Amino acid sequence: MKWMVMVCLILASSPALAENVWLVIGASDSTPAGIARKWKRSGEGQGIVVQTRDCGDNKNIFVWAAHLEPSAAAAAKSLKASHLSGGYVKKCSVKAGTLLAFRETAVDPSIADVPSSTVNWEDIDRVSTIQPLQGNRHIIISRYYSGTIEDALEGRRERVVLVGQKGQRHLLQENCVTPEKFTVRREMFAYQCALEQAGDELLHKVVVFSMDGKKMEEIKHCRSPVLTQKGTIACESEAVNADGRLSLHKLEQQL
Repeated sequence: MKWMVMVCLILASSPALAENVWLVIGASDSTPAGIARKWKRSGEGQGIVVQTRDCGDNKNIFVWAAHLEPSAAAAAKSLKASHLSGGYVKKCSVKAGTLLAFRETAVDPSIADVPSSTVNWEDIDRVSTIQPLQGNRHIIISRYYSGTIEDALEGRRERVVLVGQKGQRHLLQENCVTPEKFTVRREMFAYQCALEQAGDELLHKVVVFSMDGKKMEEIKHCRSPVLTQKGTIACESEAVNADGRLSLHKLEQQL
C-alpha cells in the first residue's frame, strides 16, 4: 500500500501534451521483471518506470525514473540530491498519448513480487498499456500482481482506467481479464472481459460505461459488443452445450 500511495503522487497530471522532460534515472533493464526488481531493491517508493520508446528512442528499454524534471538544471540538482548509485539524466521528448505523457508507470511496483516459480506469466502480463478512446480520452490497462499465485491466473490482474478529457482518472474495473474489443458511440463505450472457462471455450462479459466513467450495463456470456445508432447494445450471446460445443446468437437490448 505504501508503494501504491507514493506512485499515485507522481501520477496526478494534466492531459498529455508533447513536451520535453529530463528523467533522473536510477536503473535500467531490458525486461519489465528486471526493472521492477531493481526499483524495489533501491528502497525508493517514488518514481515511475518508463519505456524509452515513449521518448522516441528506436531501441526500447525500461528505465526507472526517480524524478521527472522540466529542465536539465533541475534534473542535475535532483540527481545530486538523490544520491542514486549509478544514476544519470536523460532528456526525453515525450510522445503524446503515451503512458509517460500521462505520468503513468509502464510497470507496476507489484511486478517485482511475482515469484520466479510461475509458469504462465509473460512479459506482456507485466507491462501496462494505453490506447485512445475518443477525443482526448484514453483507456489505461494497468497490469499488476495480486500478491498470491493461488488462483487460475497465478495472480495476474488488469485494472481498467478511463482518462477523461482534462486528465481526470476514473477507475472502471479493478480487474478485467483481457479487456478488448472497445467500441464507442457518442457518450458511451463498451468492451469485453474474459469471464470463465467452459470446457475448451472461453466465455466473456460485456460492460458498458458512460464517458464520465459510470457503469451502465453488464451482460454476462456475451462477446463482440457493438453500440448501435438506435441506442442499444448488441453482442453475441455465448452458450456451451453438454458436448462442449460453443454456439453464438445475436443479442440486442436497450440501454
